[in-house]
Amino acid sequence: MTYKNDWIIRHTLLIAALASATVTVQARQRIADRVWSDLPAFTQVIENQNERRLTSDRWDGLWEGDTPPRLPRVAAPSATVKRWWQGEDSDYLNEETAAATAGQYSNPLRIWEQESYLAGNGRIGASVLHGSGRDRYALNEVSFWSGGRNGGTINSNGDKSFRGENNPYVGDDGFGGAQPVGDLIVDFDTPAARGSFLRQIILDEGLVTSAARRRDTLIESTTFCSHPDQVMVIHYRADRPQGLSARLLFVTQRDEDTVSACQATRRLTLQSRLRNGMECMAVADIRVHGGTLTPGEGFFTVDNADSLTIVTAIETNYVMDHARRFRGESPEIKTEARLRAVDDTGYNRLLLRHQADYRQLYGRQELTLNTDDTDTTPTPRRLAAYRTAGNDPATDNLIYNFGRYLTIASSRPGSLPGGLQGLWNARITAPWGNDYHSNINFQMLYWFAEAANLPECHRAMLDYLRAMREPNRIATREYLEAIGRKAEDAADGWIVYTSHNPFGGHGWQVNLPGSAWYALHFWEHFAFTSDTTYLREEAYPVMKELCHYWERNLKQLGRGGQGFESEYRPVDTSAYPELHDIAEGTLVVPNGWSPEIGPRGEDGVAHDQQIVSQLFANTVKAAGILRTDSLWAAGLSEKLGRMAPPRIGAKGNLMEWMIDREPVTDHRHTSHLFAVFPGNAINSESTPLLAQAARRSLEMRLTSGDSRRAFAWAWRACLWARFGEGGKAHEMIEGLVRHNMLDNLLTTQNLPLQIDGNFGIATAMHEMLLQSHSGVIQLLPAPAPGWTSGSIRGAKARGNLEVDISWNEGQVTRWAVYSTAPTDETVTVKVNGLYAQTTPRTRAD
Repeated sequence: MTYKNDWIIRHTLLIAALASATVTVQARQRIADRVWSDLPAFTQVIENQNERRLTSDRWDGLWEGDTPPRLPRVAAPSATVKRWWQGEDSDYLNEETAAATAGQYSNPLRIWEQESYLAGNGRIGASVLHGSGRDRYALNEVSFWSGGRNGGTINSNGDKSFRGENNPYVGDDGFGGAQPVGDLIVDFDTPAARGSFLRQIILDEGLVTSAARRRDTLIESTTFCSHPDQVMVIHYRADRPQGLSARLLFVTQRDEDTVSACQATRRLTLQSRLRNGMECMAVADIRVHGGTLTPGEGFFTVDNADSLTIVTAIETNYVMDHARRFRGESPEIKTEARLRAVDDTGYNRLLLRHQADYRQLYGRQELTLNTDDTDTTPTPRRLAAYRTAGNDPATDNLIYNFGRYLTIASSRPGSLPGGLQGLWNARITAPWGNDYHSNINFQMLYWFAEAANLPECHRAMLDYLRAMREPNRIATREYLEAIGRKAEDAADGWIVYTSHNPFGGHGWQVNLPGSAWYALHFWEHFAFTSDTTYLREEAYPVMKELCHYWERNLKQLGRGGQGFESEYRPVDTSAYPELHDIAEGTLVVPNGWSPEIGPRGEDGVAHDQQIVSQLFANTVKAAGILRTDSLWAAGLSEKLGRMAPPRIGAKGNLMEWMIDREPVTDHRHTSHLFAVFPGNAINSESTPLLAQAARRSLEMRLTSGDSRRAFAWAWRACLWARFGEGGKAHEMIEGLVRHNMLDNLLTTQNLPLQIDGNFGIATAMHEMLLQSHSGVIQLLPAPAPGWTSGSIRGAKARGNLEVDISWNEGQVTRWAVYSTAPTDETVTVKVNGLYAQTTPRTRAD
């Protein structure tokens, strides 16, 4: 073989070092990283069972000969979600489907949920299903929604409802739901041979790949959604000349959609318009190398190609602006601009731009648990073993890294935030509309962003909430008017319902403290970044406005709890001795409920009290940091002191309601423990008795039946971590994997895809390794018993600090705290049970 590019010569010694038996796993990884980071513009990655190979779609630019050179590289399972079949093909591979035609396609949704590998750039999403005879890319654009503001809809019983509570999906301006764009199908002329199929996500590269042998040809694919170029890229390559033939088409579930194929532009186009005026266009630019491209009626046929690249732009006419009724520029204009911008950009340039963007996010953090991670067992088999035996640190590592991958893929600045399924959905009627659920799920989707050292991924949620303030104010006025309150009670501030959408529309069940819970996200973004400009200009105005709402709308109880209501009716407080010590002027949140448990219309529910109290406390801190509103903040602090506090029940538990009812044992929510996590008012250091009672309450919530939901396992794992119980926290991780995790690592709500659990469980793992909510940086506060040794680099702590930790036999052996800028301030660190003072240094020091 004659090499034509001196890049090969420059790296010959490095490649030889990789092959040396004396080079350690870690050294091989560093060497391969150096080689890979210096690749010329023609390269792509395809990872196979035991190696990572370099291939090329420019055979004339790098080498001559029939076979490209091979570059061995350690394939770390914690960086790869992989699957291959050897006589045990998946349901999708075995599925017998009718020939795909526009508007008609056999589409079992169970298979979509269980078999999809997800790619995304925060706005465009692709659920990738590589099959034996066809590859399916189920496409989404995060703003493509039916419905609207959902004002004045009619309930199924004929009554007028100010949120369509019992029938939130009616009408063009009803609540609606996230809509699939459609499926891009690559139909091969030859099915894959049994036992010759591999597909995987390479987490540290942000790539979904596959390899399948079709007769005598190995066809490899790489898929990614580029954030810099805002397009989805699919690249196929055959290992022999003219070895690739396929048919390409769009498939849609809506009869009114149109599909066209244009020979002149080499573009396949799918156009959609919903009844609410939302428009979407997907345009696939098809680039064939070494073969022919022939148009048909709504499809293209590729014959005898060496390689195929499909660059797809997807746009809608949505704009996140209430003043413009959420409608903006035509998607036709936007898709044309996107494709024109990359028209002269080859596949490898697109790949390298994607990787440069992705790596600077994913590479900020690295976790290694217990292992050099050389096991190449496919993910489904690893999970099967884990469900039986538990205690597989490498799989825990993989789940953590998958959470980081999904965070980057599902949420980026400038886009709407992800919903219950992130930005992926293949259904016309998605479960819960793939909406924003304010009683735990939306928040859990963004718990991990700051801890994962990905604060910019948090911005999609924060920017959305700021953009929705005006429609939320309107909805709040309507709500207060409907329950007979005065107009001045809604003069400032806003609330949300349990479900809401991208148009400022609300669905089911008012959730009075939901917006106050959202305020915690504004505060936490500041706490982790120390960005006082952000605090002053964005976070504090939101927090202050929400405090104004609650200053007007809290309820004062009389002595002994006089005026207390439950189920919207006055209660005879003399019958409840636990209310007798209530002081005159005690403040409570009215008309609440402990989410999805009940009773409704009850005052002073623990969940509500804790959330509003956390809002007041954080806002007082923010005013002090900004040196503003001192008199008002003093008054807010006084009101905080009058809030009905957490109470301990007769069974030693933290009471869920002001009335000491029998504790609920079989429910998925742990709403009365908000002050433990994600709040911080209850902790073992400053409130040990309340912490003990909260722990007792957590013990009382069983982990069977209704509690087996992805978000429930994740929240409880976080709570156990806050209590310093690493073993209990890991039991929750095992429970999630056993009962609510699919073989593609996605978490479920008893099968409907609901990925909040992916982010929540990764958050719990971070809490087990590092906590900073109390003002002290705690190292290994709750490690799992099986995590006997390991390290984490770039763990994020509040104060805009990064922490590196190494440990062995459960004891920290090395640690360092880094600041992004030079500082003279000291921080307190708890290491192996002892407290130490340190001055953070920069990584450049």
